Amino acid sequence: MKGRSHPPPGVYFFTALGGVLLAVWVAAQPSPLTTLSIVGTTDLHGYVFPRDGAGGVVLLGGYLARLRAARLADRGGVVLVDAGDTWLGGVEANMSEGAVVVDAYNALGYTAAAVGNHDLEFGAVDPWWARPGEPADLRGALKARAHQARFPFLAANLVDVATGQPVNWPNVRRSALVEIAGVRVGLVGVMTLDALSMTLAPNVVGLTTSPLAPAIEHEATSLRGRGAQVVVVVAHAGGWCSGFAAPDDVSTCDASSEIFEVARALPAGLVDAIAAGHTHEAIAHRVAGIPIAQAWSWGRAFSRIDLQVDRATGRVAGARVFPPQDLCAWRDTRTGRCAPAPGPDTAAAEYEGGVVTPDAAVTQAMAPALARIRAVRDTVLGPALDAPVGRGPGDGDSPLGNVFADAIRSAVPGAAAALSYGAGPGGLRADLRSGPVTVGAVYDAFPYDNRIEVRRLTGAELTRLVGDHMARPRFRSRALGLSGLRVAVSCVDGRDHVTLSNATGQVLPDDVPLVVAMTDFLGSRVRALKLGAEVPLPEAPLLRDAAATWIRSQRGADLTGVTAAPRWSRAPGAPASCTTP
Repeated sequence: MKGRSHPPPGVYFFTALGGVLLAVWVAAQPSPLTTLSIVGTTDLHGYVFPRDGAGGVVLLGGYLARLRAARLADRGGVVLVDAGDTWLGGVEANMSEGAVVVDAYNALGYTAAAVGNHDLEFGAVDPWWARPGEPADLRGALKARAHQARFPFLAANLVDVATGQPVNWPNVRRSALVEIAGVRVGLVGVMTLDALSMTLAPNVVGLTTSPLAPAIEHEATSLRGRGAQVVVVVAHAGGWCSGFAAPDDVSTCDASSEIFEVARALPAGLVDAIAAGHTHEAIAHRVAGIPIAQAWSWGRAFSRIDLQVDRATGRVAGARVFPPQDLCAWRDTRTGRCAPAPGPDTAAAEYEGGVVTPDAAVTQAMAPALARIRAVRDTVLGPALDAPVGRGPGDGDSPLGNVFADAIRSAVPGAAAALSYGAGPGGLRADLRSGPVTVGAVYDAFPYDNRIEVRRLTGAELTRLVGDHMARPRFRSRALGLSGLRVAVSCVDGRDHVTLSNATGQVLPDDVPLVVAMTDFLGSRVRALKLGAEVPLPEAPLLRDAAATWIRSQRGADLTGVTAAPRWSRAPGAPASCTTP
């Protein structure tokens, strides 16, 4: 029987070699897909430094370096965005009106940032940052940050009432079109619909917000027409979820979240991803086919969505939503959680296949602004205190609240009385320590940009205002500072009964009007109660500046003397409160 013929041995060698070479050639060919990593931060609120060994912008730079190295290796790219409320909160950010944050963001290489409601809180540029001759613009601080930024601020639904169009300020736009890793990416920024109700009212006069979904649809359609292959929404609007294991399982989420409603209202396929914010919660889910990511607040984490873009068609071929990524310098090897410091059961944090190294360039970028802040903070106002001046309890006399009330009254010629919040949320945040009083100490006590306003109130109206304050559970924890007034509280028929007198002890007549100075925050409550009439001020000073001016004019003994005679008192035997909340 005739056997089969076999190829010579060398043929086997070349056939095998050809297969290997073919495999190598195939592996060497570029992927038909480009990976874009959409990284989102939100609600930093100026907290640029780590707490308990975690978080902060320098550590964020280390994680971004690892992710950018991974994308460089696969010819992809990183789109870094922030969803707003970027600076109000941390002392360094407050005192620089956000400048230290923008310096850090420039160094981190942000692509764009949405404007949040609290980004409008600083109003006009503070005197120590203002340029000579710079006009007082109540949007001045935000505009200064936009001028400083090397990336655009986005606000597609922040509308100028006079024009009916979204605001048109330098480097504050409705949207932006950028190219990253060869992909044209459109970015649209919006803020929550009720944003301006959560912002200092004088700073947003003449502005309004329009519904989010129509604003997004308009801009996204325009971006697509201009060649955008990918559209990402950066929204200072969000929601919350408690589980992140399965992006398509929204059973742990608030189904009525604002950003979910927005996603459902958008035309299918128009938007490819949403980086959300505002609620200080987290999301890593898909709603109406759109991946949505949000990562907490205060610089503790970032969100990430990876989009796979087809190089041939320019369309998104797939998306992966990652759980929020905590910013850890060290991890507990037993739990995987952030560790506050290195120890026997810890290891340096790793990301994308390598150890995370804090980004020294971010530290260097913040250094000049931090040096300016230190110089301003250390400015001595004059008096040295022999003893601390405290905010006092939430309900009752507030020594430091009284100091601020005296300062408010002194800033308004002809004012017979003044009111100021002492301890509690939205009020004074720190006591004055003993020793020289500095600008930094006053700023720490009251970092907000609230201004002074004046009302003409009768004794009966003032009594009603104080009684209203005491009867509202949310405000009961905020002591009222008083100037030119004394409050005596007793129980009548099981309720707090308030008697007001002037500084000499004379009970205020019900029908005699007084000129009363107060913070604009308290003034908003007076207007809601429809009490009295407004007394126009030629220029409403910042409460913080008025306090610094008044403290500068005092001696230490005079300042601590404010605390000697309480301005609140209760009838003997009366309980701390007899009002039923």
